Amino acid sequence: MTTLVIAAAIFTFQNNFWVNLHQFLHAEAGRRAARQALRFEPARLPEAERAAWDEALTVYGPISKRDHVRDMGLIVVNDALSQVEGDTLPSTIEPTIAAALTRAAPVYRARLWPDHRRANEAWIATMRPTVERIGPSLTARLAQAYHAAWPSQPILVDVSHSAGRFGAYTTLQFGRAFAGHTTVSSFDEGSDGDMGVETVFHEASHTIGPSIMRMIAAEARSQHAAQPPNLWHALIFYTTGELVRRELGKAGDAHYMPYAYRYSVYEKGMQPDRAALEKDWQPWLDGHVPFEEALRNLVRDVAR
Repeated sequence: MTTLVIAAAIFTFQNNFWVNLHQFLHAEAGRRAARQALRFEPARLPEAERAAWDEALTVYGPISKRDHVRDMGLIVVNDALSQVEGDTLPSTIEPTIAAALTRAAPVYRARLWPDHRRANEAWIATMRPTVERIGPSLTARLAQAYHAAWPSQPILVDVSHSAGRFGAYTTLQFGRAFAGHTTVSSFDEGSDGDMGVETVFHEASHTIGPSIMRMIAAEARSQHAAQPPNLWHALIFYTTGELVRRELGKAGDAHYMPYAYRYSVYEKGMQPDRAALEKDWQPWLDGHVPFEEALRNLVRDVAR
């Protein structure tokens, strides 16, 4: 079983069979539990294939309620699967999940993987040239904006049909070979075109998320204020969107909207963060105020 791996200095893009199967089963089981339309209806399959697929979905029923980002067991599973190139799954994977994956693999390989693999390969071929072209300058600008060191190790990007509730996520417990492990959907609207480029760098910024959180927490303590819970993530959305816009040459394009604006991310509980970022953080990105002043004003205005 082949796995397409394309390495670059900052990112390693991968199209892995087992990651795709795991992510798809997780998503399908969630849709079935919510009584939503399934992406794959096995009703017309031969009995043995239908039974194998249904059994795997049943096993994934409770697993679909677990969070890809916060559940350490699922993090271990996704990381371990990303390293599998053959047909043998490692013992580090939960036995029930390993059994379900093994049972469903022949069905997925025959019925779904050819289309998923081609779509993932096409997504990588579309995104990779732009990501590699702007990567060195953009990551330097992001690190400067966050006042944090960019990771020295590359970030593994697993391209998959499905990738959690939001179409992409990143975990940090991957080990020494990679600074982080991003899983991104090649089928999600938010990963298409320019939004796909922004998503890659947004997820990459999560590898220094802990540094950003500590920076905000320290400033909040200095002001004797409560730490704003969502500010670190809003700051990543805002900073990545603005700097990607510039790198893509869209700064003067009235039709270009960064991801968080396009998909109303700030309206999901981060409106105060957005207002403060526009008022206090944008001047820092524009070079009009020092970093310390921008951070102080930002935390003050969000914490009010």
